[in-house]
Amino acid sequence: MPPFRPDRKHVNANPTGPVNLLGEAPVMGSQDHGAVRDPAAGDDAPGDGTPSSGVPGPSAASASSLIEHIQGVMEHQKALLARDLHDELGGLLVGAVMDLAWAEQHLSAPPAELKQKLVRARQTLAAAIDMKRKLIEELRPTLLDNVGLFAALRWHVEAACKRAGTACIIDVPEDERRFLPNVPIALFRIVQEALAVIVARKPVASAEFTVTVDRRAIALLIRSDAAGEPSEGATGINADVHYLAAIQQRVASLKGEFQHDYIPAVGTRIAVRFPLEHTILPG
Repeated sequence: MPPFRPDRKHVNANPTGPVNLLGEAPVMGSQDHGAVRDPAAGDDAPGDGTPSSGVPGPSAASASSLIEHIQGVMEHQKALLARDLHDELGGLLVGAVMDLAWAEQHLSAPPAELKQKLVRARQTLAAAIDMKRKLIEELRPTLLDNVGLFAALRWHVEAACKRAGTACIIDVPEDERRFLPNVPIALFRIVQEALAVIVARKPVASAEFTVTVDRRAIALLIRSDAAGEPSEGATGINADVHYLAAIQQRVASLKGEFQHDYIPAVGTRIAVRFPLEHTILPG
């Protein structure tokens, strides 16, 4: 894939600045998504006209803490709902399938109409079980708990690229790491949201997803190459603002760094990096 040209204007996110989730959404491609300024003020002053120290005020810190808490509660509720769907609804559906199979075995030469109804009932139950599995995966990917974060990310990126009809290069470590609680789901959501940003910026020729782990940090890179000029209504300017804000909030909660570069007709680059002490279990 051709690298991003250094002579082209990029959109960079400041990882240390507060996130403007409560005010006017920034316009992608025209301004930084890190530090927040009053549109009526100058470049060196916040909304009250005083010099900016670059440090979030109490209201920004409170809003960030509240958003982090809400995200945590939502993920906890999703996990509970996924467990209930698996245990309760799954048990009911399996029981119905078993009862239907018993009835089919004990009905000798059933009438054609009854046989057709039984076949339709079996197909409906199979569709319901498949829908239940999809809902569970959307709420809480089972691969995170069963095989680990890296395998779950590999599966998700492959599936997303296949749905989008986009060729994708995936480079993820084979060896899983022992992460701190809530880190795997946070990293998984970041990748989900980054892919949503890339898919929204059609047309996409190809994509690349890379995970690297060194002695200091874990880094995730998602980039895409455009297949031409953005199609009408898919410029990636407004539709992805909330995804990018969510990514930045998740990154900030893990004391990480976030960079977003976007050049229409060239491509998108989203990179995040997290210190190991905030992500990996010691030892």
